[in-house]
Amino acid sequence: MSITRVTQGLMVTKALSNLHYQTRRLLQLQEQLATGLRVNAPSDDPLAARRAIDIRQTMSREDQYLGNISGANLQLIESVTAIQSVVESLQRANEITLQGSNGTMAQAQRDQLAVEANQLLESVLMEVNHQTNGRYIFGGTRTLTAPYVPTRNPQGEITAVAYAGNLEQIAVAVADGVSVVVNTTGQSAFQSTQDVMQLLIDIRDNLRSSDLPALQQRLAELKRAQDQALASVARIGATQNRLERLTANTEDHLQQLQVALSDAIEADYAETVMNLNAQTNAFQAALNASARVIQQSLLDYVR
Repeated sequence: MSITRVTQGLMVTKALSNLHYQTRRLLQLQEQLATGLRVNAPSDDPLAARRAIDIRQTMSREDQYLGNISGANLQLIESVTAIQSVVESLQRANEITLQGSNGTMAQAQRDQLAVEANQLLESVLMEVNHQTNGRYIFGGTRTLTAPYVPTRNPQGEITAVAYAGNLEQIAVAVADGVSVVVNTTGQSAFQSTQDVMQLLIDIRDNLRSSDLPALQQRLAELKRAQDQALASVARIGATQNRLERLTANTEDHLQQLQVALSDAIEADYAETVMNLNAQTNAFQAALNASARVIQQSLLDYVR
């Protein structure tokens, strides 16, 4: 069995080592109290630090999903607003078509109704070429060019409208492994069963030519056009409801992650104060012990 010789130098070295440890621990507790964090560096608690990093990464991803949902909601709201405006124009078109199909109406009156039908056509063209944040919302993935391109006669009136968009869908990630389609193509909302633009052109021209049988036919076509547009509104509404639920779930998850992050790295104030007081006492005791050891060795050296 070996016996370690305790020299004065060893006592001084040990005293200084203990003093350094007590000082480091005291500074650590002071930092915890100042920052409110139990883990201020990975070395404080490697496992907790790793967990905090993982939680923060998940929170960042969830925040991005919320941002995606917010952007998607904006486009959905704009789409519904534009489609509803088209529906309102179609409702007015139905009224003037019904009036114009009356055989007792004079041609001059039908001509006035045709002027209004032409204005409805221009208004609908503006809505189907609606933009959000500088991008056209009804052109599929062709968002930088107008999806509906009119052909005009020398008088500036629309004689035909061509769809220049595509049928591609725009999907946005809203959760891990989950994405939703946020766009409605113009063909789906305005042309799938009835070409809205051509219908309004026909109503205008039928009023000018007093084609009463054709105007009667347009009434049924207007009904199909409105049903087609309202079906798109219903689909968008279902997507909005889904995003609303996803938003609530994501926000709840973020709150849970915040609690987990707090548990992982935040300091308990009362416990930290208690530990700091105890460590202060220990530090003072270490100072007193070290002073005795170092002072005795210096006096011995002077003698």
